[in-house]
Amino acid sequence: MGGDAPRRIYRNPPIVEAVCTFSFASDSHWNVTVPGRFYEIVRDSYPEEPEERSVMQANFNIGQDAPVEQVSLGAVGSRVAFRNKSQILTIAPRNLGIHALAPYEGWDVFRKRCLEALNAYTSVIGEAEISGIGLRYVNRIILPGATVNLSEYFTIVQGLPVNGFPGKLTTFFDRMEVSYEDVPASIAFTWASDDKVADRAAFIMDFDLKWRGDIGHSDVPSFLDELRERERIAFESLIQDKLRGVFDASD
Repeated sequence: MGGDAPRRIYRNPPIVEAVCTFSFASDSHWNVTVPGRFYEIVRDSYPEEPEERSVMQANFNIGQDAPVEQVSLGAVGSRVAFRNKSQILTIAPRNLGIHALAPYEGWDVFRKRCLEALNAYTSVIGEAEISGIGLRYVNRIILPGATVNLSEYFTIVQGLPVNGFPGKLTTFFDRMEVSYEDVPASIAFTWASDDKVADRAAFIMDFDLKWRGDIGHSDVPSFLDELRERERIAFESLIQDKLRGVFDASD
């Protein structure tokens, strides 16, 4: 897909978190010593004290005594996290996660950290078969003013029929998942209003891409680049030049 879209560099990127995940087909080489051995390899880059984090999963239940769907959160496991300020690694028996919080470090640095983390992980557990790669970008977009015309900033809008509803849209949440036809990958897109920003129109745009199937370790760099290119294309397709001006784009 190289060359399908120009690579735009934004001086004020809206990215609040980027996450790369590697899923492994087998956990046969995992044991209680893995986090400690992994930390010995990465501690110079992630010097903060490791911590254990619970992994939560949403459960949806509909019972005869419940007139509406009940949603509950339950712990399904744990991960060990290693941190250096806004740079984080998480490991679990079948999962490795690389996180970049704002201010975003840029793709070249983030990509390098992903590959280094994968090498460290496999040096401890062995070259386990990679069954999937995920790449997720969460953006918080804050616009000037509390009321805006969405079509001036986005190529998609939210709305309802004028008959039967008030004229002012206050909050919304929209999520869709789409599979690519040419590769074994999918993208989940979430767009929602963000009421955590006072007196400004703010939105969350979340792009979550997944590549499934057996993946050779030597192919990981090209798969990462492919996912990042597809995420860029999706992001750019949803925004107008006026929003690019908010990000202070430079070609």
